[in-house]
Amino acid sequence: MLHLFNKVYLEFDEKIDINYDRVVISEQYGKMMSIELDKLAYGELIAYGTSYDEVLAGSDLVQLVKRLKLHGDNTGKKIFVYCDKEAYKTFMAQWFKVILPNLDLETFNALVNMLVYNERAVSNTQLSSNYSLKLQTIWDGLGDVTKYWNREPGLTNSRLELLKSLNLGMSYEFLIADHLSGSSKYTEQLKSTMHMFMRRWFKEILTDNRQMVLLNLTNHRFLTAMGIDPELVDLTRLDPLAGIDCLQYYADDSIWEMQSEIDKGIFGICKIEGISDETAHGLKETLFNVYDTFEGMNIDRSPFESFEDWLKIAAKDSITTQDLDSILEYVTNKPFDTCLVPRFDFQNVNFVLLQYFLSQKFKEKDLSKFRLV
Repeated sequence: MLHLFNKVYLEFDEKIDINYDRVVISEQYGKMMSIELDKLAYGELIAYGTSYDEVLAGSDLVQLVKRLKLHGDNTGKKIFVYCDKEAYKTFMAQWFKVILPNLDLETFNALVNMLVYNERAVSNTQLSSNYSLKLQTIWDGLGDVTKYWNREPGLTNSRLELLKSLNLGMSYEFLIADHLSGSSKYTEQLKSTMHMFMRRWFKEILTDNRQMVLLNLTNHRFLTAMGIDPELVDLTRLDPLAGIDCLQYYADDSIWEMQSEIDKGIFGICKIEGISDETAHGLKETLFNVYDTFEGMNIDRSPFESFEDWLKIAAKDSITTQDLDSILEYVTNKPFDTCLVPRFDFQNVNFVLLQYFLSQKFKEKDLSKFRLV
């Protein structure tokens, strides 16, 4: 799966899901659905055709992108462009030639290889939200893509200006590559996107740790290690963590929004927006204490050495360019597995490409070929 722009993805037709809004470009499946099947589908068939040229007949790529952007803005839904292998290679090559005007064939080939590798890595796991019944296309790779690269998009300057005016919300890894290349054209968009992912990352790690705590309130080793009196644990409470001093920040209802009825469970939605520096410190100390005291893991090192500072940045209404550059400098020099991107955002961020761009910057390589249009 290739994330094109905000909530729009390019995917193989082996994974068509009629419950998503979609465009289908496929010799086998690029046809109108039967009326009976269409009634059962939750997703809308936006456009279809047996080839890339058929779908774009009398139009161009910019017009299709504009249509998808407007559809997404109006519905708020994800959109998939499902393609057979031929259409996939054509669409991908045309897309990259348009958004990365400095790209050459050699770099395009390297890009394709990393895209295919990333797809193979995530499609063979339980992470995939789409059923991966047929993966032969992925395992076989895309083969020689030279002829697809040599095809020109045929867009005038005015069409390219229209594309840029759509404010598409480009994929995160390419926003980072653009910024690391020395461009500031997409800096504001990158700041907004990084801030969003940072918040998700912190909510994910704090929620996971709190969930582990909740599941271990009957674990005698956990209670002993944390110094918790078993008499303080009341599993019938709406929040069983309330009243336990060492876990007070995991019981703070200004952070964890509780359900009003006990039969709805003890799930708390983590809210870090606008928390004070004191609260950020308390959350960090609680997390570190659980890891160190119970798990026996000293995590006060990369990347957790910056945990509190980053949490305070995530809690703010927005991040500054100075915040952005300091974080990028850190993850360039000390990259870690997700680099502040939630692990379940693999559909929105190509981790292989992200790490590659950071590595190229670390090696002081020129990233101008990845500068966005």
